[in-house]
Amino acid sequence: MLTAFSQEAGRNTVTIGAGGGFPAGGYRTDGFADSAAFSASYEFRLFKYLAPEAGVVNTIPNVEYGSKFGPYTIRERVTLLSLGVRGILPLRQGRIELFAGVGTAHIWSSDPELTVEGYQSPTWILQVNGGGRLAIDHRHRFWIGPTVRLSRDGGRPTEEWVSLTGDLGFRF
Repeated sequence: MLTAFSQEAGRNTVTIGAGGGFPAGGYRTDGFADSAAFSASYEFRLFKYLAPEAGVVNTIPNVEYGSKFGPYTIRERVTLLSLGVRGILPLRQGRIELFAGVGTAHIWSSDPELTVEGYQSPTWILQVNGGGRLAIDHRHRFWIGPTVRLSRDGGRPTEEWVSLTGDLGFRF
């Protein structure tokens, strides 16, 4: 029974990625444009199929504002720091992995209206993620693959973010 949960290779995985960040819904994200997204994460494999994970995603969208002199655009920063747990399904003798996770994300932004404390915005929002990865060496140390993350507040969303990144990982 315990051998089903044993670990074959390294237990730690560090990844970096780049891709796109998208404001997906909620009135708080009106005016935010699609942008580049950069990610980094750390995963510790407790068992073959389970790992706690911590990660960060930075997006840099343009935001359109209005004033009495007309509309203007500013580049802002939106950072999501996530903490959660991930289920992992190894395939093809551990060469391919599919994963899905759930957790919470803390949101920061250079746009003060997005992260003002109080009634306007939660600072912690729900995050789900999923993706896959492929080992690119025989020792299963280097991995590539996509990760998609959906972050949103509860109930009727006031803010909702999606990121899709292509990741490069190192396992040790």
